Amino acid sequence: MSNSLAIAAVTSSIRYVLDRSLQRPHPGPVGGAGVSTLHPGELSGTDLASDAGLNVYCYLATPNHAWNLTDLPTRRSDGTTVQRPLAALDLHYLITCYGSEATLETQRLLGRAVAALSATSVLGRDVVSGALELYAADSETPFLADSDLAAELELVKLAPVTLSLEEMSKLWGVLDVAYQLSLTYLATVVLVAAEASPSRRLPVRSPAIGLSTSGPIHLQAVTPEVPDPANGEHGVLVLRGSRLLAPPGGQTHVRIGPATLPIEDARATAAELRISLTDDVPAGVHDVQILHRSPAGSPDPAPGRTTSASNAVPVVIRPQVTIAAVSATEVTLGVRPPLQPRQRPSVLLRRLSGGADDDQQSLTMEFPTVGPDQDAVAELTFRHGDIPDGTWLVQLQVDGTDSIPTATDQTYDQPALTLPPP
Repeated sequence: MSNSLAIAAVTSSIRYVLDRSLQRPHPGPVGGAGVSTLHPGELSGTDLASDAGLNVYCYLATPNHAWNLTDLPTRRSDGTTVQRPLAALDLHYLITCYGSEATLETQRLLGRAVAALSATSVLGRDVVSGALELYAADSETPFLADSDLAAELELVKLAPVTLSLEEMSKLWGVLDVAYQLSLTYLATVVLVAAEASPSRRLPVRSPAIGLSTSGPIHLQAVTPEVPDPANGEHGVLVLRGSRLLAPPGGQTHVRIGPATLPIEDARATAAELRISLTDDVPAGVHDVQILHRSPAGSPDPAPGRTTSASNAVPVVIRPQVTIAAVSATEVTLGVRPPLQPRQRPSVLLRRLSGGADDDQQSLTMEFPTVGPDQDAVAELTFRHGDIPDGTWLVQLQVDGTDSIPTATDQTYDQPALTLPPP
């Protein structure tokens, strides 16, 4: 894979092939002819009006879908890079001949260009290296010294492309230039790699293969039990399925989003497990998966490794909010589970009582996203003056997941915030 200079390097390599062909002895040479890489509109300038030569112009780049499909996937489920992301391109070139029509210079140059590109239909490493070395010494293109196209395993191929008279007319119309004798070529495939360093897994020192006649773990359903924030409860998940417990001597864990929790319920069975959530499980929608692991200190070459994993079942972990403190100037809300980095909270207030009929009945307070280097946030504080007086029902929203208020007589009324404080 090549770096981002690959496209410029291909253009320079085609220029190099044409330039070398003009310098070698051949019948009907055009004296002083050179090769440029200008926009066709610049060929009519005063500096080139009396000259003759060839011009190489990349007028279009299109994705090469066959190669792009081989680039999947580039990342693991945790977001780490498996391989450098790759873009595969086909480059479309317009080879234009300019010079005296009276002496047929353009036609002689076109014949020479066609012969050269037919003889060099593959941009070999020697051709690319020669082009980069030559043009890197040019004051206008010193950056070519940093191109690594010559080390690319997949060589770029050149092939003429037939355009109908209508298509050629449209092309020159887009360029907004009067037509000049020309031919189109396709350069394929050009592989451009992103500047990313993939993380590699450590090699396997020794394989450990286990056999089991019990069949795979099957997780059928995950049911959250609504906690009571007033009693300090954080919530419990009830997991149902088959073969949930690890074999004797093994360890059973539950992975919930970014957290992995051990099963410590003595009442757990192969058909039902209960696990208490901790502050390591953030609010939001997560996949739940049961893991069986080999015990530490076992003869297994890798104690603690995962020997079996269940299917994943999604579950919603709802945030909890309490009224922690209310002073004359500030209101502090308790948040559980604590907000983790990159989570964004919002507080939704609905008026329960107080205020006139035409007063605002609901409002939303937005808080900044927790920074990637911040510690977990367990409290949210805002000014008393930001909220009109009255009694408000408080809800917390974290990344689109809302807390559930408690109800009395079929009416949601807690947690309630009364301002001014009594």
